[in-house]
Amino acid sequence: MILVLIGDSDFEKERLIGQFLEKTLGDRKDDPLARKILFANDTNLPSVADAVIEACDSCSLFASEQTVVVRKAESLKADDSAALESWFKTKPDANLLLEFEKLLKTSKLYKSLQDIASFKECKSPRDYEMTQWITTHCEIDLGRRIEPLAAEYVSNALGTDQALIDAELRKILLLDPEGKVISLDQAKLMIAPQREIAAFEIRESFGDRDPVAYTKKLRELLDSGVEGVQIVSALEAYAVRLLHIRTMLGRKMPAKDIAAALGANPWLFEKKLNEPRKALNWPPQLLCRVIKRLGELDSDIKNGICDSRMGLELSLAALVVR
Repeated sequence: MILVLIGDSDFEKERLIGQFLEKTLGDRKDDPLARKILFANDTNLPSVADAVIEACDSCSLFASEQTVVVRKAESLKADDSAALESWFKTKPDANLLLEFEKLLKTSKLYKSLQDIASFKECKSPRDYEMTQWITTHCEIDLGRRIEPLAAEYVSNALGTDQALIDAELRKILLLDPEGKVISLDQAKLMIAPQREIAAFEIRESFGDRDPVAYTKKLRELLDSGVEGVQIVSALEAYAVRLLHIRTMLGRKMPAKDIAAALGANPWLFEKKLNEPRKALNWPPQLLCRVIKRLGELDSDIKNGICDSRMGLELSLAALVVR
C-alpha cells in the first residue's frame, strides 16, 4: 500500500501517518524495527531513494515486512526523484507513505504514482472554515457533537491551530466522559482564549449599522485596552466578508449555499447571526469605501500617523455614523 499526503496541515498529516502505521503494522506500530522514518532533506543520507527502496524490500528478524514513511518529500533531489519514478513503474508491493507540502499533478513523480498510490489532501482550513472544521472534527474524530455557538467560540478563542484545538477539545472529553454534546457553557468554562477576541464583539453592531450600539461598543473596547489595530483588522475582515455575502446575494444564491461557500454553519449564519440581513444593510459601493478607509487607517496606525485615541475613535465612528 502506497499513500501520498499533500498539503500544509501538519495536524492532519500526523493523524493520517498514525492511522497508516496502525493499519499496516497493528500492535507493532511503535516497533522501530518494523518501521523506518526517513527525511528527504536529511543531508546524512547519500541517497534517499536507495534508502527507501532498500527499506521497502527488506524485513527485520522480528517483523515480516517493514513500513516506510518519507517526510518532507518535496525536498527530494532530482536524482532521487528519478530513481523513485523508475522504481514505481515496477509497481512495488510496499508499505510506503510519502509526505509532501506540494506536489504538482504535472510532475513526473506524481504521474508515476498515479496508478499505484492513494492520495490524501491535507489542507489547513482557512479562518472562516474553522467553525465547520471543529464541528466535523468533533463528530467524526472525537465522537461527540458540539453546539454551533460553542464551535464558533472555540474558533474565535483558539484561532486556526488544529493541534491546539484538538488538545483543548479532548480536555472537555476527559472531564466529561459521559457527555453527548459540547455546550457553549462547557467551552467557555474549560477553554481559555489563546488570542484576543474582544475586537470581534464590535461586528454585530457594525453589521446592523446601529450607530448608538456601535459607538458604545467601540468606546468600551478602547477603554478596556484593546488596541486600535485589532479593531481595524476585525472590522476590515468582517467588511470583506459582508461584501462577499452581498455579491452572492446579488447572484440570487440561497442562504444555505452561501453558508456552504463560506464554510459557515447554516443555522448560525442565517438564523443566529443573520449575516444575509447584515450584508443587505450595506450598499456594495459603501462597503468598498469602508474597506478602503480601514486599509488606510491600518497603514496610518502602523506608521504612527494616527497615534491619538480621539483621532482613532472619531475615524472608526465615522464608518457607521453618517
